[in-house]
Amino acid sequence: MKKSLIAIMNIIIACVLVTTAFADNVSAAGPTIKIKHYKNNKNFQYAVISGAKYKSANTKTLKYVKKVYQKNAKLQTKLKKDLKSGKAMKGMQYWSTVSCAKKYNTTNKSSILCINDIYQGGAHGMQYVKSFNLYKSKVISLKSAFKSESNYIAGKKYAKNYMLNHPNNYPFADQQTTIAGHSFIWTKNGLRVVFNPYEVDSYAGWIKTVLVPGKYLKK
Repeated sequence: MKKSLIAIMNIIIACVLVTTAFADNVSAAGPTIKIKHYKNNKNFQYAVISGAKYKSANTKTLKYVKKVYQKNAKLQTKLKKDLKSGKAMKGMQYWSTVSCAKKYNTTNKSSILCINDIYQGGAHGMQYVKSFNLYKSKVISLKSAFKSESNYIAGKKYAKNYMLNHPNNYPFADQQTTIAGHSFIWTKNGLRVVFNPYEVDSYAGWIKTVLVPGKYLKK
């Protein structure tokens, strides 16, 4: 019973965190974005954007939630085996869930932030961020958010230097730390690159972000 309660509390916490993280969201004349539940299950959220031009984006968000759902199914099979073998204690639960929220929404730029919460035994679970960022209705990568290759290089350098100069906030950051390939969300001041737990801070520090100023980015 205690393990079941812990499982429920972790899922609730993940939902709260995804809706409160990165609070400088903006909504002004952007597309209608609704958060829906895959197979009517509130533990598997995904975004649906209204309008035919967002068909490709909606395909990507649906594909992602299906992947999380399938991961959860595999974990339930693993749990049965672990319970039978004694690797998992009676009442323990495994899960892979996802909570999503609209974090930024203007005419040209939109961001949807999702947090995949996974637990399969051990002291704690793990959270992984996935974002869907639109620029003029198309889902883009972090690199594509920059005005040019030179701006991308400069933006990476800016972010790394900022983290190295603020070791209290990013204690694990070092010369190999890079924003390349990471999730991000648009903000009114630029964009925030997201680091999962353990990448630039301990698990207790949870998810970290670093701002890249708008001067490097597409308008």
